[in-house]
Amino acid sequence: MKNFILNYAFVAVFILLTSCSGKPEKQGQKTIFENQDKTHAMKSWFLSTGNWETDPQIYVREFGTGNDTIVMLHGGWGAEHSGMIDMVSGLEKEYKFFVHEQRGSLRSPFPDSLITYSRHIADVELLRKELGVRKLTLLGHSMGAVLASAYAERYPKHVEKLILVSPAFLKNPFPDKDMELLRSSQKAYEDFSERPEVARELQRLNLLRNSPKLSSKEETIKNRIGFANMMLFDIGKWHKLNNGKALYKGNVYGLTENTYPKEGWNFIEEFKEQSYPIAVVVGDHDRFDMGNHIIHKWITEVPRANFTSINDAGHLLWIDQPENLLKTLKKSL
Repeated sequence: MKNFILNYAFVAVFILLTSCSGKPEKQGQKTIFENQDKTHAMKSWFLSTGNWETDPQIYVREFGTGNDTIVMLHGGWGAEHSGMIDMVSGLEKEYKFFVHEQRGSLRSPFPDSLITYSRHIADVELLRKELGVRKLTLLGHSMGAVLASAYAERYPKHVEKLILVSPAFLKNPFPDKDMELLRSSQKAYEDFSERPEVARELQRLNLLRNSPKLSSKEETIKNRIGFANMMLFDIGKWHKLNNGKALYKGNVYGLTENTYPKEGWNFIEEFKEQSYPIAVVVGDHDRFDMGNHIIHKWITEVPRANFTSINDAGHLLWIDQPENLLKTLKKSL
């Protein structure tokens, strides 16, 4: 069971969101946003974690021309941000998006000693201060949704709204009373993963042969089809994936997991104590909660939370059902 939960975060590669809203804070004579008018050509930049010359920096990507700011949190731990851009494609004229690659990820290299659960949370607060907003609208995917929830737990006064897409488990350790739901979900996923479409796609591309040896490109395609089997409802969309090898820093998950709070977390209980809006969006074929029975049970404990299940979608909703996800995000934001 532990391996299953570890595998959840380990393979839930991709992207998560955090959004910022609220009025800018004043810094001297001008706000951060007023100063940004002069640096609009900067689409990516690095967030200092201390001394600009000597301390590690965090990669930040910004895009969109809208007035409302959204900060996105990708999944992993240890993934990179590119899938998050696809997630919100179509909303660029309405919002200004910021996504940072969490410490230790591809574009934000950090020494192992500085990669911890607590520091991931602190980095979100550091970005909030850099952007100069009082409250954040956080849009997180997978483990990014956990990070968004953890930030909300530590800094509830700085949260405007939470949007959790395909969230990893919001209770840790997993409650004994819900273990039957978890076992049922695992069995449903195992059955689904045996679907004949996977073998047919591999056969169609002649990737099951023993000779001649598969080329590097073919090995990459085979790997992505296998990843699609875990993450997508529609195997035929494997070519839209961009995962593999150096893009995912898997050690970051282990380093982060080793520093989880000893008491774990129960973000559902935390949500009950707060008043900010919460939206949860999940595919009905999410491999970590097939049928959404677990998250639906938990989120109904929070009356103000809005829950949406998208049909025929796996963990990466923006690939399986981009139009339905976009429609849901518009309502949630």
